[in-house]
Amino acid sequence: MTLNAGRLLQQRTWGYLNGLVTGAEPAPDVLCLQDIPERDLPWLRRQWRHVAFAAMTNHLINGHRAVVGIAILSRYPMIYITRHTTWGNGKLKDLQGVNDKNERFPPTKETDDLIDTTEDRRAICVTVIKDNRKYNIATTHGYWVRGGATSDRQRESTRKLLEFLTREGNARDGLFLAADMNFGRGGEMYQMVTAGRHIAVGFSDKMPANIDNTLDPDHPFVKKGGKVVTDWFFAQNRHDRSFVLSDVRLRSDVSDHCALSATVEIEYGL
Repeated sequence: MTLNAGRLLQQRTWGYLNGLVTGAEPAPDVLCLQDIPERDLPWLRRQWRHVAFAAMTNHLINGHRAVVGIAILSRYPMIYITRHTTWGNGKLKDLQGVNDKNERFPPTKETDDLIDTTEDRRAICVTVIKDNRKYNIATTHGYWVRGGATSDRQRESTRKLLEFLTREGNARDGLFLAADMNFGRGGEMYQMVTAGRHIAVGFSDKMPANIDNTLDPDHPFVKKGGKVVTDWFFAQNRHDRSFVLSDVRLRSDVSDHCALSATVEIEYGL
């Protein structure tokens, strides 16, 4: 199964997605999106008939409000769709602290607090059926902290996320996560996910070790010489099945983050 994941809300994104929709570029079986306006889902259904969406906030885009959230789109049937709020109260609110260019303005702690109180963090888990095999897939848009530091709010959001994913993984016999996690390799949040902190079984890191940055080359942090892996493939292998990745790729010039793609297979008896 081919799977793409990407963070959006930039004008150049629509050219990339249009190429997938029209067939100008090979379309994956499953597409995981963060920061996607709900109003654009009917257009994407031309390529992916099955859609699961979870609203995060009512975003200001080009001077108009639009419901924005995360989504999993599939060319194959999806069953057992579940959603969970990992930060916020689950009530849709008008996003504050962000201008219509999708910039935090002004870039201060007060602005960050405004966003935290008007934008929920959500997670989606689905089971995709292809060739009589069940692929359990999840996505989320992780809690963001200025400067890449760690906060109690991020810890709490990540804890709730792991509780949800562990519960779903146990019920479905394994789970594959493709997401913008908003944390880097090796830090406290990474250790929380991979070492199984707060949960019985940790998630294995499926990102190739040679990938050291998933931000777009035009990202201000990268232009200053920075590198960070903030977009991830993780797997929770269960019992006699294991997720195996191949052809993991990064695609730039689609957003402020690169889009990830991979071929995901399930191997048995491991």
